[in-house]
Amino acid sequence: MAAPRDNVTLLFKLYCLAVMTLMAAVYTIALRYTRTSDKELYFSTTAVCITEVIKLLLSVGILAKETGSLGRFKASLRENVLGSPKELLKLSVPSLVYAVQNNMAFLALSNLDAAVYQVTYQLKIPCTALCTVLMLNRTLSKLQWVSVFMLCAGVTLVQWKPAQATKVVFLQVLVASTLLLWLSTQTTS
Repeated sequence: MAAPRDNVTLLFKLYCLAVMTLMAAVYTIALRYTRTSDKELYFSTTAVCITEVIKLLLSVGILAKETGSLGRFKASLRENVLGSPKELLKLSVPSLVYAVQNNMAFLALSNLDAAVYQVTYQLKIPCTALCTVLMLNRTLSKLQWVSVFMLCAGVTLVQWKPAQATKVVFLQVLVASTLLLWLSTQTTS
């Protein structure tokens, strides 16, 4: 049996990369602005909770659309959510960690420059790469290792340089590391 072909065009992949990069930058800048403005601050826990409720509603809506009927929708919920309490408990651990991470992001953006936060936040990529290698016994290509080390070097430079140079370094590191990581995933797939 032949392997399935990748029907996604390069142009669409570049479009997705650009949109995701733009969304990450706009999210960080907007969040930083709302956390440092002179107006009354909102509770970060409320914002995280509302975000998760919106995601839940969207997920339920997508599930309802995929199942097609109310009976199949209820059966799917009963089987996959209520019928699997062990799996639900397993999923609660990363969910709690994710909630803590999002609350910490609000705290960090209240105290850090947006560019420094965004670049430092990218350290999750090398951490994920190390966990993938150490815990899942996977291997990374040379290009993937180069991109991980380049990302770490960029984060170090951002922390080292004064604030006025940070914005230029931020854009260079973000674009270069994103492109390298994207290229490395293209060569391995």
